[in-house]
Formats: sequence, structure tokens, C-alpha cells
Amino acid sequence: MIGVDRMGTFKKRKGSFWPTQQQELLLLSALLKGSDAIDAWKEWRSRVDIDDIDHLDPGSYRLLPLLYHNLKSLQAQDPIMMKLKGVYRLTWYKNQMLFHTIAGLLRSFQSAGIETMVLKGAALTFLCYKDYGLRPMNDFDVLVHTDQAMPAIRRLQKLGWKPKDFEPREEYVSVSYSHGFEDESGREFDLHWHIFPQCREAHADDDFWGKAVLTKFHDLPTKTLNPTDQLLHICVHGARWNETPPFRWVADAIMILKNAENEIDWNRLAAQAEKRHLILPLLDTLQYLRDTFEAQIAPEIIKNLQSVTVPHLERMEYKITVNPATKWTAILDLWCQHSRLTENSNILRRMMQFPAFLQSIWGISLWKLPYCGFLKIVTWHQTRLSKNPSK
Repeated sequence: MIGVDRMGTFKKRKGSFWPTQQQELLLLSALLKGSDAIDAWKEWRSRVDIDDIDHLDPGSYRLLPLLYHNLKSLQAQDPIMMKLKGVYRLTWYKNQMLFHTIAGLLRSFQSAGIETMVLKGAALTFLCYKDYGLRPMNDFDVLVHTDQAMPAIRRLQKLGWKPKDFEPREEYVSVSYSHGFEDESGREFDLHWHIFPQCREAHADDDFWGKAVLTKFHDLPTKTLNPTDQLLHICVHGARWNETPPFRWVADAIMILKNAENEIDWNRLAAQAEKRHLILPLLDTLQYLRDTFEAQIAPEIIKNLQSVTVPHLERMEYKITVNPATKWTAILDLWCQHSRLTENSNILRRMMQFPAFLQSIWGISLWKLPYCGFLKIVTWHQTRLSKNPSK
């Protein structure tokens, strides 16, 4: 991949989750100030048929409201501003409707005694962007304690939310980290009981809960990650390949740093990454933010992260994560997930326990495992290995 470094230098970066040259120009246009932003905008404008904005790639389209807001603050004069304003207003309307739905769910969880933490876009919208129109959202994510995952799942189903693919059960909850739900109007909701897919141990998120920030969402009490943990989450979550270009993580990270620059605990950030074996994604993303957007990243954290010896499993896991999945790397990914959960076991024991892990993650009975495993491999273009085939 080629990356634009402040409109001048171009850099090749490993992994396929990085913004393209064109996408990086859009980020610069939306995030920088003064002449740098205007210059990036003019360069991006010259390369894109902005008059046909509905045919932009999904990742770029998601950034248009923030682009509009920035260009407006810079008093940019361009006929396309009216179209950008329309995208901003539509985002504002959709997010208002979505947040109303979130509030209803949080209220229901609260009445059932289920503690919640709002994650990702919903939390960033009211904490960092502070404008319903700046960050489009296709779904929303809420974290509950691990021991409250099943009560939360039952609550969602009672409210008419249907689980995607299959109904999650206790065995699935014990080895997974989240599950998607959809209501009758097509709204999507991701229930998490762990923040990171890499960290699924029963008490993996205890220190996140312990340092969480109490806030109010539509006058309802809930929690969010503190700025340091929020930055870790956004960077690590962004450093993975996705069919929809995931480069919005750059804007999210910059907004966190702008809003809470003095609140970032760099020592905690490095310690959390090392504890959770997430050194590589954090290191790569922080260096990118520093080099391309001149983000105020503490120099000592880069040195601390670079000095850590990264285990082979973590390196393999990261290589799998940042590149498009194939049927074979997907199997390796499942092995990495299982290995993290059984890190205290020797290799022979891990291999013996792997079928039980697959049985739980796919939600199938043991006797169906060979058939379902084979079916997932041969129908890779239709289904992902982490999903349950029809029973």
C-alpha cells in the first residue's frame, strides 16, 4: 500500500487495512486545519468524481460528514458543499433515530440489573465528536459483564431482537466475545461480553470495568472506556482487514487525542497492550498517526513498545488479522483464538481440546463437527469459518 505523508512523501506499509493514497488525502482534508487541509482537499477533489458521491467506496462515504464540518469551519468555497451538507444532515437524522433505540435498550438492561458500557461509535459520538451528524453508524455496540451475557441475550430476544446466524448459548459465550442481533426494522446491535476478540478469558475485561468512566446517555447512566483504553480499543480494532475499508479508525483516534490529549496515560496504554499481547497493532497504528497526522504521541511509548519481545503466536495472529482471510488462514485464526484461551496448556493438550472449542464456537454437537468443518471449507465463498452452518 502507498500512504500519503503530509502531502509529500509516499510510504509503503505492510497489511491491507491501511488507507489508500486517495483515502489518506480525504482523511487529511477532514482532520487537518488551515492550508494543509485545503491543499489536501483540492488534491483529493482532482482525483475523485465527487459529483457522483453515492459511488464512493463505503469507507470514504462515511467520512464525508466530518469533511463537510471541517471545510465549513475553514470557509471553503465549493459547489459540492451543498451535497456534503446533505450527507451530514442525513447522518444526523439516522443517528438520532439509532440513539433513541440505544436508549431504549439501555433502559431495559438497567431495569433488569444489567450493567452496560457503550463502545465504539456511540461512545465516540457523544464524547469526542459531540455532534450526531459527524460519524455515520451502521450498528451500535454495548458491553456487559461476562456473567450477564446470557441474561442480556435473553433480554434482547424478549424485546424482539433476533440473533444472527444462530442462537448463542452458554458454551458459545465461554469461548467467544460478542454476537450480532437485528430487529424487525433491520437495525443491528452487537452485544459484547469482551472488548477484544483476542482476549476472551472470563476476567479479561475486569480492569477496563474498574477504570471505566460513568456517564449519561440520553439521561440514562452507563459507562464508557476511559480515554486511554478507548484509544487502545480504536487502534487495535482498526488494525484489521475488512471488506468495508476500516480507515475511519484514524479519524476516531485523532478525535480522542484532540479531546483528551492530557488524559492519556501512556504507561497504562503500553502496559495494557503488553498484557493482552496487542503490541503490534498498537505500535503500527500509533506510528502511523504520528508520522502522517503529526499526532501528539508520547515518544516513550513507541520505544517501550518496540522493546517488547513479541511471541510467535502474536506475530502470526497479527499477520492473519491485517490481510484478507482465506479458508486456510481462517483455520489458523481459530487456532490462535483457541491457543489464547489455553495458553497454560501444552501443545498436545491444546490439540486435544481444539475440537471442543470448534464445537462451542460453531454451536454444534460433536458428531456434526467433521461434516460442518468440511462444509465450511468447501463453501468458504458463502460463509465464514466463525459462523454456524444451518443445523
